[in-house]
Amino acid sequence: MVIIGAGYAGVMAANRLAGNQRLSESIRVIVLNPVADFVERIRLHEVAAGSRESASVPMRSLLHERAELIESTASRIDTEHRKVHLSGGHAALDYDILLYSVGSTQAPDKIPAGAYALKDPEDANRLRARLSQLDPGSTVSIIGAGLTGIEVTAEIAEKYPQLRVHLISRGAIADSLSGSGRHAVMKRLSGLGVEMIENTDVQRCHDSSVITSGGDTLRSDCTIWTAGFSAPDLARDSGLPTDALGRLMVDESLSCPQFPDIFGAGDAIQAAHTVAGHLRMSCATALPLGAHAADSIIARLDKRAPAPLSVGYMLRCISLGRKSGLVQTVHADDQPRRFVLRGRLAATAKAQMCQMTLSWIRGELRRSGSYSWPKGPRPAEAK
Repeated sequence: MVIIGAGYAGVMAANRLAGNQRLSESIRVIVLNPVADFVERIRLHEVAAGSRESASVPMRSLLHERAELIESTASRIDTEHRKVHLSGGHAALDYDILLYSVGSTQAPDKIPAGAYALKDPEDANRLRARLSQLDPGSTVSIIGAGLTGIEVTAEIAEKYPQLRVHLISRGAIADSLSGSGRHAVMKRLSGLGVEMIENTDVQRCHDSSVITSGGDTLRSDCTIWTAGFSAPDLARDSGLPTDALGRLMVDESLSCPQFPDIFGAGDAIQAAHTVAGHLRMSCATALPLGAHAADSIIARLDKRAPAPLSVGYMLRCISLGRKSGLVQTVHADDQPRRFVLRGRLAATAKAQMCQMTLSWIRGELRRSGSYSWPKGPRPAEAK
């Protein structure tokens, strides 16, 4: 059993499989990851702003002792011979069952030269160094007003009140929230002195400016690009079925129909829309996908039909600096409810949820099958 990728989905799946007592003598779990640390991507904006020293956690503190960790990167999956070829001259890995959980990143070709990204700890540390060098009155522009863009904007504006912070969005800011939720976000950002620029598409940037699609040039001494999604090319380059974004196509059980010994979990897959059309990129999605993929693999080993995926939501937790936050209640299909929690209490709830993600992974390490999650909408309702 080879698991490619040790993010939220991959580690959860590894613990569920390696800790299964009934299979412990018959299954060997190998986890392939480029580094020996687990990266809390949900904390990278804190590192970038200087609110937190690191977003890395030693992998062995989260990964089951019966799961073998190999530090390397997969370069190709050979489906004919069931091998994973590795970069750097390492010997290929044989597999009987493969879990594809390589995660997502920002598309490098969509990040303009001169802009800072926020896809990994190296990016976060580079941005942190740049922010610390800016003179008072310098302008920081965040491009993209998804949840990542909103969180990094608030974090920087709170940490560096002497800087001018702009949040530039192609559409309306926080438009996926309820009316009261959007109002709370806008009020908090405004209170931090953030200038919000909506319905503006940025085409390119230079060292001291950004240029919009309308031809306007806006000053920007530090430009942070949070827009754009990219899946690694591994699945496409290996001849596996992918969607237009390069994500591995899997069915309702998270198995690849053309290659039934390959399963997928996390951001780098596209599951059947009947069960996954409402899913968004988040650890609240990756953890259940990893656990369900493990359950489907166990069912396959037991010669049982795997169950279809069912994942739902209850909350969206957004940090708005260290002193404030927003908790938006949602329906199972992630559509917003009316109730929101805001302010310091919401910031505390957000911090606790970040801590819980590691607690759930460690809980699965101690007892396989312990992790559970909200069920999703009925398949007919999944969009």
